[in-house]
Amino acid sequence: FFFFEIVGESVVSTRQSLSVEAGARTSMIHTPVLYYILCFAMSCKENNPSFDSRTTLSREDARHVYDSFAEKSNQVGGNDADSGYGGPAVTALMEMADFGSSRQVLEYGTGQGKLAELVLDQQQPSDPSSQLFWRGIDQSPKMVQRFQERCVVKFGKEKCSIELLESGDPSDVHVQAHSIDRFVSTYCLDLMSEQDMYKVLDLAERSLCPENGILLLAGITWGYRMSMQTFAMTVVWEVLYKIWRKKVGGCRPQELQPYLKARGWRIEKVVRTLPDGYPWMASEVIAARPPLAD
Repeated sequence: FFFFEIVGESVVSTRQSLSVEAGARTSMIHTPVLYYILCFAMSCKENNPSFDSRTTLSREDARHVYDSFAEKSNQVGGNDADSGYGGPAVTALMEMADFGSSRQVLEYGTGQGKLAELVLDQQQPSDPSSQLFWRGIDQSPKMVQRFQERCVVKFGKEKCSIELLESGDPSDVHVQAHSIDRFVSTYCLDLMSEQDMYKVLDLAERSLCPENGILLLAGITWGYRMSMQTFAMTVVWEVLYKIWRKKVGGCRPQELQPYLKARGWRIEKVVRTLPDGYPWMASEVIAARPPLAD
């Protein structure tokens, strides 16, 4: 009965509970809409409003988890581009990206390099002289090693590179201002603290060309209303996130649009994709243009 009690709570509202002090009484807010409104009202900081107060993995814990995933080839972690949920999302992302007209791509949180390999594979045969260069960044040494083996060895240093972000702090990434055409991050922000999420958005804004730069994001989201499979998987995922966060790679279902809007990003397209295999999680894919200069 304890398990079904937990599951029941998850189904009611995606189980994001926010305690609101009102004198000596505490009321629990359960709907996602009210949750976001109250988080915003109570925790808003200048230019960094909070939309999600859930605890996340520390940078060190995340590094250990993804090092472990990299050593286990049968794990979904780090292989999101061809996972059950990641495959359809990556297809949608590539339709938005127009990588064929891009020269400089920066990917934050490369995992094992599946997305880079997919894009570079498509570029190579059709146009060997393509000027596309893929720069990858990850904080997991094992994932960096996998990217090196999968992409740098295969395509060469003139086509791609990979860097280890030892601190795990997005602010420590060095990039020439406005030199990037596409800034990509898939299934990475959903395991970060809100502070680091905003740092990634700031990095993307500094990096992207104001005229034609595009930010491309993908992450898991709530699938309660999309299908029976995504409903059931979302319930299980939410329970696991509460009691065994490392099992799901520290990733939590969320909506990224509020963070983009808070920073002034101009959202061009949003697609929610259904998975075509296990794990049956829905995804949110976003294409956005940098904020307009003041």
